[in-house]
Amino acid sequence: MPTVIKVVAIAAGAAILLLAALLSPSRNVTGANVVGDQEMVQLAGPAGTTIQVKAIIDTGASASAMDTRLARSLGFDLDAAPRITVGSSLGKQQRPVVDTTIKLAGTERTAKISVTDRSRRDAPVLIGRSEMAGLQVHVGKQMLTTPEGSAAPSSVAVLLTPSPSIDVESLLALLPLAALLVVIARVWIGLNTLGTFSPVLLALGYTQTGVIAGLITTTAMVTVGLAAQAVLQRTQLPRVARLAVLVGVVVLVLLGIRQAIGGAHAAVLVGASLPVVVTAVIIERLWEQWDTDGWRPAATSGLLTIAFGLVAAMLMVTPGVRWLGENVPMAFAAACCVWAFVAGTYRGLRLTELLRFTPAARAG
Repeated sequence: MPTVIKVVAIAAGAAILLLAALLSPSRNVTGANVVGDQEMVQLAGPAGTTIQVKAIIDTGASASAMDTRLARSLGFDLDAAPRITVGSSLGKQQRPVVDTTIKLAGTERTAKISVTDRSRRDAPVLIGRSEMAGLQVHVGKQMLTTPEGSAAPSSVAVLLTPSPSIDVESLLALLPLAALLVVIARVWIGLNTLGTFSPVLLALGYTQTGVIAGLITTTAMVTVGLAAQAVLQRTQLPRVARLAVLVGVVVLVLLGIRQAIGGAHAAVLVGASLPVVVTAVIIERLWEQWDTDGWRPAATSGLLTIAFGLVAAMLMVTPGVRWLGENVPMAFAAACCVWAFVAGTYRGLRLTELLRFTPAARAG
């Protein structure tokens, strides 16, 4: 492809993205005093101990609540705390009430929070409308701000949060970006992973579960899957049958984790997280490379696949990138498609090849 056409294509992609961002009517949606329905909050204990945790923002609830274990870790004496009667779907309950300081989106206020068992809920804290004065909730958006309210949380902070649950539309818009990264990694750098777009799907899973739960689940599935593949390899089953069995094994691992963890977080982990079929394919390709090239190349490819998934996930939840996915999703996806096309036209030596051939060129 002529250089002029490449330059025009790159400029066209940038122009599409810039024009859409400038003309977007919702570009100020993450401004001051706007929070999502899931945010990081800071709570203070009676001795001044503070902790940052994820909270569900629910204006349908009149009062706020926190988990029992969280309250004890902050130093509250729940046995001596006053109690109130709270009505819920389970009937009327007696709950301890504690006084704490809540910092959310740059606002700090003292509140009375009831304490209950939220170990099976998606977040240890629920913020009700009594603590939402002066704040607006943007329903369907998450992680728009920090407790200090200075900026959106970093990509590392988002991924370290259990089940950050980025909204579906934003994720769809960000998938072409992850695919673009795969093109750059393969065509320009020369990195090979277990499956062409497997890291993209892993990244999608990590943005839904959080990186800690995602890595634990990936490790568990690959370990059990490799053990199952070692047995299946001796049965001489056709490939489709082996994949079907591996899919079943992966599902069993996920269901086992769900039984062990329980709660809403487990539902996110199983229902919207790591793609089951692609994980089974990764396991099979890992075993095939191990059988052909040895364990070192197989382990390298496996670690590269997971590492690339983590890098893609971090980029997908970076504040600036998330802003583009949330506010100009179609233009952002279109720009990534154009750039992927241009990146794929590269026909020179890959970076890994340059590094490999440099010593020979110097010797010659």
